[in-house]
Amino acid sequence: MIPTVEYIQKRFDEFNVRYFGGQLPPVPVKLSHAKGFLGKMCYTRRKQGLFRGYKNEDFQLRINVRIDLPETVVEDTILHEMIHYFIAYNNYHDTSTHGQLFRREMDRINAEGAHHITISHRLNEAEQAQAHLHKGRIVALVHFEDGQTGVKVVPKQIKHILYWHKAALRHFPIDAINWYYTDDGYFAKYPSSIALRVFLISDPAELPLTNAHRLIVTDRQVRLQVNPRNNLRW
Repeated sequence: MIPTVEYIQKRFDEFNVRYFGGQLPPVPVKLSHAKGFLGKMCYTRRKQGLFRGYKNEDFQLRINVRIDLPETVVEDTILHEMIHYFIAYNNYHDTSTHGQLFRREMDRINAEGAHHITISHRLNEAEQAQAHLHKGRIVALVHFEDGQTGVKVVPKQIKHILYWHKAALRHFPIDAINWYYTDDGYFAKYPSSIALRVFLISDPAELPLTNAHRLIVTDRQVRLQVNPRNNLRW
């Protein structure tokens, strides 16, 4: 599943009552497409005065939506970060990032709720493939003057988009190029390059581009038109 902010907040509230006695304040949730983590509890550590030590503030829960994972893994990721929140919010001292206190809370919640929270979650081969499948891609839908239509996937860098757009208009008899930014796994089968090669398709209407963001490309500029139905970020 790809969790939404509403789903994460709902699970946070349920887990807060069940495992933390409802003592954890609500925390802002941000969806992430970063490659390095499944979840992260971010906060600022501020010094309170010369002799008053530090206080942790400005908490934010980040959950990765780059990968389509089983719901149980998403739940365990949320709980993992809630343990970090529990420790940091109460300013408890642990022996390390995943030290004795973290492990004690992890074991308690796993036992009480039959969860499978771990110290770190390494992606298996299927999950790694899923991450590749749903990564953001720049797709050009090329309409030729003879009525044919083709697909081209271009690297995400602005300079590559501008280069391919101008080069294709010079090289091919093109009527129009429509640009999209999408994470639909359908386009994983097309190689990403700046080579002047286009893959012809029989029916453009069948392409899964309804939820894609649009790109407005000119000779010198690429402008993103965000589709509110898609939380994919640049």
